[in-house]
Formats: sequence, structure tokens, C-alpha cells
Amino acid sequence: MDESWSESNRERLIRKWGGKAQFEAQKRQHRLKERGQEVGIEHFNLDRKASSTFKSHRLVQWVTKQYGVTKAEALYSELNRRHFEDGEPLNNTEMLLSAAELSGVDRVAAQAFLSTDAGSTEIRAAQQQLRRMGVHSIPTFVIGAQQVVSGAAHSDELVNAFRQIEERGEGAPNSVFGDILGIPQEVLERPLEL
Repeated sequence: MDESWSESNRERLIRKWGGKAQFEAQKRQHRLKERGQEVGIEHFNLDRKASSTFKSHRLVQWVTKQYGVTKAEALYSELNRRHFEDGEPLNNTEMLLSAAELSGVDRVAAQAFLSTDAGSTEIRAAQQQLRRMGVHSIPTFVIGAQQVVSGAAHSDELVNAFRQIEERGEGAPNSVFGDILGIPQEVLERPLEL
């Protein structure tokens, strides 16, 4: 796996959609800019470098195990801001360490972790599971370990998914990835600190 790979997101999307005109049509159809602004994201950096996310996924997994879901969510949020708004590549070790430290993670411990290949097997297993579920893009939501809501879903689609769970009366206690990533059940059961 070449973790140094990168290309601009604009180039990638133009290639993905078959040209500039098709890319512009996709942007208009999905209203991603407007929808981002609705939730406080004023600017998506289209010229950011698309890069391997493998190292960042390993770090988030490790933080979840070591510090819990609340710190992992804080890190994930910071990584998203730095990548999607500031255009920083997700395979840059210094950026990952800085984001981890800002999220309350011990920088030296995070650096020691990233200097190994720990967590790689689990991340590859999670990637295989995603492929089996038909997930090929972000964002994709896996709700209750069963229901997949693909793409940049509108809020009504997500509300509908949660209403269906509510109607069944079973809740959504399962995690697709907890076992695969080796995250202890007690960590997953801890409430998020808001």
C-alpha cells in the first residue's frame, strides 16, 4: 500500500464523474455546498489533496481503544476540519499528531503507535467488511449494524432510518466494527461526553 499517494480532490472528482461538465452537474444535483453551509461548513476545499486515509484510521482506532469514543470523536472531527476545510492530507504524520494532541491525546504515545504497524490488520478487516456491505464512498452511515444509508443523505433519510429502529422497539445496540477493530464492549457502551 502506497501511503504517500495523493492527488487533488478536484482532479479525482472530475475523473470520477467523467469530465468537468458532469462534475458540475453532480455538484448542482446534490447541493453539497449549500448542505455543508446549513451545518456550519462554509468552505469545502476542493483543491485539497486526496490521500491515503489508512494511517488516520489506525490512529482513530487506537485513540478509541486507549481514550474512548468521546476523544476519538473529537479527533475525527478535527481531522475532518483539517482535511475538508483546510486541505491538509490525511497521511501526514505531523498533522495527525498535532490533531491528536489538540484532542487531548498524548502526542508521544500517538507517535510511538504510528511508528509501528499496529492496528493495520484490523483496519484491513474493516475495509473488507465495508466492501462486503457495498460501501464504496463517504459519507455512508451504518445504523444499528444493519442499515446502510449511502451518500450525503438528507436529514429526512436519517430520521426515517432511526424511526424504523424505534418502531421495531429493539434499539440499535450492535456495532459492525467494534469486534473487527478490537474495541472492547465497555468502551462502546460508555456514553459520549458532550
